Amino acid sequence: MRTTLVSLIPLFISCFILLLGNGLINVLIPVRMGLDGMDTNTIGTVLSLYFVGMLLGAIYSKYLIKRAAHIRVFAGCVSLSAVSILICSLFSDPILWGGMRIVIGFCNACAFTAMESWLSESSTKETRGKVLAAYTAVVLSGLFFGQFFMNIASPEGSTLFVFSGILLCAAVIPMVLSRNSGPAISEVSSMSLLALYKVSPLGVVSCLVSGVIYSATFNLLPVFAKDYGIVDFQLSLYVGAAILGAFLLQFPVGYLSDRFDRRTVLAILLFISAVADFSVPVLASQNILWAVFLGTAITCGIISCTYPLSISEAFDKLRQSEMVAAMGSMILAFSIGGVLGPYTASIAMDYYGNAALFYSVALIQLLLAGFVMYRMAVREALPVEDQEHFVMQGASITASVELDPRTEYIEQQPELSSEAETAVSIAETDPAAAVKMARAIAMANPVLGVEVAAAVATVHGIDVLRLYEVMKEAVPDQILTVTRAVVTVRPELAYELVSKLAEWYPEQVVSVAAEIGRALPEQRIEMAKVAVEYAPESVAEVAEYYAQVLAEEHEAVRPADREDDTSEEDAASIASELWQAAPEQALDVAVAMVDALPESAVLVAEEYLASNIAETDEEASAAGSPDIAEAGQAIVEYQEGEEVWSQEWTQESTDDYHNTVELVARLAEVAPEQAIDMAVAVVEAVPGSAAEVASEMAGNFYESKPDETDEPAIEVDEEQEAKPLDYEDAVELVQRLSDASPEQAMNVAVAVVEAVPESASEVVDAISQGDESTEGEWINSVDHKPAEPV
Repeated sequence: MRTTLVSLIPLFISCFILLLGNGLINVLIPVRMGLDGMDTNTIGTVLSLYFVGMLLGAIYSKYLIKRAAHIRVFAGCVSLSAVSILICSLFSDPILWGGMRIVIGFCNACAFTAMESWLSESSTKETRGKVLAAYTAVVLSGLFFGQFFMNIASPEGSTLFVFSGILLCAAVIPMVLSRNSGPAISEVSSMSLLALYKVSPLGVVSCLVSGVIYSATFNLLPVFAKDYGIVDFQLSLYVGAAILGAFLLQFPVGYLSDRFDRRTVLAILLFISAVADFSVPVLASQNILWAVFLGTAITCGIISCTYPLSISEAFDKLRQSEMVAAMGSMILAFSIGGVLGPYTASIAMDYYGNAALFYSVALIQLLLAGFVMYRMAVREALPVEDQEHFVMQGASITASVELDPRTEYIEQQPELSSEAETAVSIAETDPAAAVKMARAIAMANPVLGVEVAAAVATVHGIDVLRLYEVMKEAVPDQILTVTRAVVTVRPELAYELVSKLAEWYPEQVVSVAAEIGRALPEQRIEMAKVAVEYAPESVAEVAEYYAQVLAEEHEAVRPADREDDTSEEDAASIASELWQAAPEQALDVAVAMVDALPESAVLVAEEYLASNIAETDEEASAAGSPDIAEAGQAIVEYQEGEEVWSQEWTQESTDDYHNTVELVARLAEVAPEQAIDMAVAVVEAVPGSAAEVASEMAGNFYESKPDETDEPAIEVDEEQEAKPLDYEDAVELVQRLSDASPEQAMNVAVAVVEAVPESASEVVDAISQGDESTEGEWINSVDHKPAEPV
């Protein structure tokens, strides 16, 4: 991480200087327009146009970068910003300044996109969150310190405009002197604003409103401050307090939003901010400046947090593959709000005075809080543990999508070396020569040789297996690296390549297959297959490894992505491949999979039965449906102390049934929450095993009644004596197993009652539903049973 940040120092320096200039411009423009006698409505209109430029820049910036590359786009746009602010120093005309604000907004959007793409390329999946945090800190620091330059000269002259232009031009220097050429821009599919609204109404509305209140507050603060005598250095402190609040409050807000329902946190924050908004003009009229500064810092901090909270709320409802596309719509919503904010607030200020800035913002926040509460009423809250983490972001930079650690990470592919490009060109016309070239380069430079071999393997017509053998002869000590590189570019040949490796280095096949399986999920079944074919003694090791990998991935699946999660199916498929290679370890493999991924218990059990249990003799399981009254009588006879087992039950004690029961017992032990579902699946596959499965399940899940000599620890009331809590589970077990194997209903019921004698009445009711007369007879019989079984 330290190395990554050090390499990004030139970019951070350019970013800091750029935001110093923007921090000065953001305060200078409204102050100067006020000094020139422009009305508040005009000031708000000119300031709103900045976000028009930001929106246009967000749309066209990637096109420009593709055409001219990162450094040239950054240098050109920042230089154009400098020209724009210098032009503003020549003429004090609202139309001209409005046009220049559009240009500055456009240029800033392009500059931010160039910087963020560069940061994304320099980051890994593990470091991009920290890089984003450092980037946000640099941006807010630049804005904070930049507005203090207002005190070096009078805003009535041109000095501050010139100084702003100097800062913008200086921002280009560290960037252009960097040796990094910048990354390639990738295409991103977009999601319409309407489609995003259907998925997350609150996310879209909150993002739109955050643009309104953010742009209104931070752009018009100098206008409000002037009306209450907050000018010169006090103005710098005042705006600085607002920016500092925007930075500091993200930490406690992020902490709270990750530990409580995010919508509740947002609603409470909006109410707090509204209270602060109402208090600021009152405190300002009383000239209690420290309280005005504090109230402004609080409300501006909460306003700044509304944007990242909006993003998190939307991300909670989106699939990870949709996040980057959705961010375009979120930026659009924020930019629309940014255009509306200063203009609408300035109208209110024009009619009702400058204090209306905070009153209008408070009203908007209360309306948003009401919408939040409405969404809480109509949509169930997502469990806190399933919420996306809050990520600190500055609302002034709305395009940091690729750096967001919550979005799907796409590893940047490095550019091919000149040797690799040459080898690819040769391979297209003379494959044999390209293979020889790869061999020669590998012998001279193994690392470069691996890159060349992987590049050549992508060319149509290349005999990849022959290339693989040649590389093994040339650099045998690098063959594992060669295997990974070639499989990555030609995954459809993974099985053949790893099989070759297994022939050469059988002791390495398990580790390589495991690593490739982790990196390429679609190849896991093939890798498991080849691993156990060449190292059958490693079945348990391979099963445990893949089970752990699947469990980690399943745990990391977001709620919105669960429909596409195939972890359970993959667990069953991989287990099947493993136990086919080592049937004697089949049950151990099944247990290892289910132990790591309990949700896969049913599928693994079904796959196990299909692969390892012979079909049950139909005559044994279909000896005829028992008379329901006979089943009830059997239960009563059992409770009176007689051993009652049907002939069918004793005849079904085959080896297959014992294997089935052992499967149920062991899987139920590692996945108790899935036990009943798994037992039903087993009985559906082997109906004749129903009684033994019921007996095993009941014995595991329910404690037998104490002996007569045992004294109850506590007294229970009559209602508890009539229906203890265990009865519901016992009845469910009987009902579901009886439905799965109707012919075994009597035996299932007797097995459960044997383990839980007190449940007899409920069990009778369960298996006699729909036959009121018989049910009445059973209940009457059970009511007259002895108090304790003999």
